[in-house]
Amino acid sequence: MPAERGVAENEPLAPLTSFRIGGPARWFARPKTLAGVRDALDFSEREGSPPLFLGGGNNLLVADAGVDGLVVRLDPGGDFGRIEQDADDPLVWRVGAAASFPKLVADTLRRGVSGLEEFAGIPGSVGGAAAMNAGSARRGLGGFVRSALVSGADGATRRIAAEDMEFRYRGSSLAGSLALEFEFRFASLEPPAELLDRARRVREEKVRNQPLDQPSAGCIFKNPAGDSAGMLLDAAGSKGMREGGAAVSDRHANFIVNVGDATAYEVAALAARMRNAVRARFGVELEPEVRCWGFELSACFS
Repeated sequence: MPAERGVAENEPLAPLTSFRIGGPARWFARPKTLAGVRDALDFSEREGSPPLFLGGGNNLLVADAGVDGLVVRLDPGGDFGRIEQDADDPLVWRVGAAASFPKLVADTLRRGVSGLEEFAGIPGSVGGAAAMNAGSARRGLGGFVRSALVSGADGATRRIAAEDMEFRYRGSSLAGSLALEFEFRFASLEPPAELLDRARRVREEKVRNQPLDQPSAGCIFKNPAGDSAGMLLDAAGSKGMREGGAAVSDRHANFIVNVGDATAYEVAALAARMRNAVRARFGVELEPEVRCWGFELSACFS
């Protein structure tokens, strides 16, 4: 049902997440312009509920009851979906937060710009990938960020430098804020054919080792320092665990897949069993990589 100024009511969120799970947002906005962002934030302030910002919907579990507030998702078809290479420096790119991260990877490699070839196969939006510092085992996307244009709660924008974003393993201070655009500087110029071949090999390895053909949110838990969450979960017997329509992948023990109308409650219950198994076997406390919306903190993955 439409509400005022581009804000909709009871918008289904499950189709907007890679898990394909979760209830609706009480309010939902998909702004294409900065004016639309300001309208959405004004609406949120009048409702007295802080907004939540949705990127590509990966690494996210939405509660079955949904979200009682405003969810804002920048429209990639508007001002925030642009991908532009600097005319003077081919290593510098300015990219909207709603732009497709796989498209950014493909565009840079086709133009012979090295840096993102080992990020091939990572889904989602540029904003989401930057906020969680997505990446490989060797590096995160934050290492290429020079600055970001972000919006405050009042819709006023400011540009912040990379050193103020507190990039860390699978996280940054951008989480929970509304980034609109990023400026990147990538590594070097190399023959496109070589870069595309490296990216192809990265994707092929992921296809072999990860359940990319099933709905999931990627890795459920972060790797502990100096160790592998997947290996710990495998050794603790997680493969074969199941809760209703949620199951641990037989390809990768750190993936929960939706094998048939799984609920968020089932995913959370299964993740808690996995976490408890590693704690009991190794005394290691795994930290979730997936964010939870609409849950009480104590009810998600614990």
